[in-house]
This record gives sequence, structure tokens and C-alpha cells, in this order.
Amino acid sequence: MEPEDFDSEDKEMLSWDINDMKLPQNVKKTDWFQEWPDSYEKHIYSSEDRNAQRHLSSWAMRNTNNHNSRILKKSCLGVVVCSRDCSAEEGRKIYLRPAICDKARQKQQRKRCPNCDGPLKLIPCRGHGGFPITNFGKHDRRFIFLQSKGEHDHPKPETKLEAEARRTMKKVHTASASVPLKLKESPEAKIKHTLPR
Repeated sequence: MEPEDFDSEDKEMLSWDINDMKLPQNVKKTDWFQEWPDSYEKHIYSSEDRNAQRHLSSWAMRNTNNHNSRILKKSCLGVVVCSRDCSAEEGRKIYLRPAICDKARQKQQRKRCPNCDGPLKLIPCRGHGGFPITNFGKHDRRFIFLQSKGEHDHPKPETKLEAEARRTMKKVHTASASVPLKLKESPEAKIKHTLPR
């Protein structure tokens, strides 16, 4: 369909910008939630969509300063990779979520790869003219508008659920490795320890 074939309502659905004072309200059909928005995308979600309400994204995003309090602005942090470019047993590469806090992210880069013990390195997102990709979200009456600016120039990091599962497995493994095996004492030995000398 050519742009001239659209009626004025269709053009309004396509031409809005997150900074517009008046966003389209005659939306007939909302979008399915997109977990990995990439490129210069615009989506209109129902205000009832729980993922849209949380401005959820599987990209590692952090809230950034925005001078307009009505618009939520999130910037992509990139991905943490193994500097040896190793692969796990299943053949997948190590693509970790960067920590949100600057200090924690620096500490994360001093850690070792969970697969090969090699050094980790951060690949920052620079997909928006050399700057991080930015997602903008705005709740306006019955709809949540999301606009993504830029195209990610790095691999997808593990999702939050995958990261939590990996950390849990590591804690379980570490805890089980640090518990010393207790040898069972005979009842007579226990009595000897408790008798006064």
C-alpha cells in the first residue's frame, strides 16, 4: 500500500512522535507486546498490558534523565561478553546482561567468564548515531505509546529470567561445594564428648 492510499486516521497512526502534545486516541487495534524492540519502531499498547505498563524490554536498559516527566526514557547498556569469545557446551556464546548501576557494571567487568574463566568485557550500545539506543514510553489515557530510536549494534544479552536462573544455579553450586561432609559419630562417641572429665 502506498502512503497516498492511507486515509487520515491511518496516517495519524503512523506519523505520531512520543513528544507530540496530542497522541492518537482513535486506535482501533493495539500492538502485541514486543520484548525485543529494535530499529526505529513505534508501538501502541493497551494501557491494560502489564508488560507495557512496566516498560519491559529484554534489552539491558536503564532509566535515564528526561526533562519531560510524562515520558519515560530508557537507554540500552549493551552486552557483556567473554573476551575469549568462548562458547558453552550447547554451542551458544556468552552474552551476559550488564549491571544497571555504573559501579556494579565496573565490578562486573573485573569478574571472570562463567564458562571459561576468561576476562569479561562490555560492548556498549552505539546504535543511535554513536549513542545508545533509546526507548521512550508514555501512558496517555487508554494507551501506552512506545518509540524506539536506533538499531542495536550488538548481540542480544541473556534475558532477566535467564540471568536470575544462572545466578541461582551458581549459588546452589557454590553452597553445595562449601558444605563439609560430616561423618556420622557413633552414639558412644557422642556420650564421651558430653561426659564431664
